[in-house]
Amino acid sequence: MPLSWPLFLIVVVALLVAALGAFVVWCVRSPMTIGERKAFLRDLGNDIVRLPGRLRRLAADPRTPRRARWVLIALAVYVASPIDPIPDFIPVIGHLDELLIVPVVLAWVRRTIPPEVWATHFPSRKAARTSGED
Repeated sequence: MPLSWPLFLIVVVALLVAALGAFVVWCVRSPMTIGERKAFLRDLGNDIVRLPGRLRRLAADPRTPRRARWVLIALAVYVASPIDPIPDFIPVIGHLDELLIVPVVLAWVRRTIPPEVWATHFPSRKAARTSGED
């Protein structure tokens, strides 16, 4: 029996609400203070904003393996392309394919990049704070 669109939409919304709820529970139950939580969320937001530029520099680095470079370029084209398995104009679930594909591809790229190249473009939080990175 095929899944109807309204039921599918309800399931997707329920999953997104559950994920958000799990994140909130994790933040509340973590041993961090309120100030540390705010700093963590601020750092997370900054990392998300910086991600496209860092990935572009990673793809341009000559030490990056050719296959990883091509995968990063293909990922950028896929994310920017209006042609998707689930069209982006469908509310809520339109960007679901990107939310699933992007982390999987980035995890593969992370495994194929040499550690010293990755550390150059994605310094640890402690190293970023001491160097005063943008």
